[in-house]
Amino acid sequence: MSPTWTTESVVSTDPLRRYFLLPRTDPEFATTIWTMIVASGLRRSDNGAALFHRLREGVLTLDPVVEGMLRHTAGTIVWGALMEIGAAEGTVTVVSLADGTTSLYASAGGGAVGGGAHSAVVAATRRFLQVTEAHLTSFEADGERAPAPAAGRIVFRALTYGGRRYAEAAEKDLREPGHSLSPLYQAGYAVISRLRFVEAVGAF
Repeated sequence: MSPTWTTESVVSTDPLRRYFLLPRTDPEFATTIWTMIVASGLRRSDNGAALFHRLREGVLTLDPVVEGMLRHTAGTIVWGALMEIGAAEGTVTVVSLADGTTSLYASAGGGAVGGGAHSAVVAATRRFLQVTEAHLTSFEADGERAPAPAAGRIVFRALTYGGRRYAEAAEKDLREPGHSLSPLYQAGYAVISRLRFVEAVGAF
């Protein structure tokens, strides 16, 4: 059985406004997210920025086969999708994985882990993955460094069985319905909206 963690177990509370690490032992938490957190070597002294970068790096370097996300559907190559939002305060990264894992990390502190426990969030994650798959021809091969976006920019990252890919645009352009990446922007924000909803109703 996977160990039961609490916020106090792995996250420094000093700079974080809110960070959800739910004490759970169900299969969804026994795989990807907990494997990543335990392997990251997080310490109580880590600040918000360090936590963000470690969790983000953990997602970007995940092996889907090791995490049990095998390729089941013919033609489907996307097993994970990220929407990274650049702002003056830092970066917000939304993570959606094929096993339902759904998370949000903020470099300035705060975020949510555990969205995969809620069906409404998982539905939004599935949709984000589908839209990412449908727009994959708009993506390019991602570099090894995978830099976070500058303020005012949005980067989408597709985690595929053939490697990592990315697409980038100005957020102001993505708000226009005619932009080729606008469906990705809308799908990514739908994930955030579902996470906010389950927080608002106290499901976290």
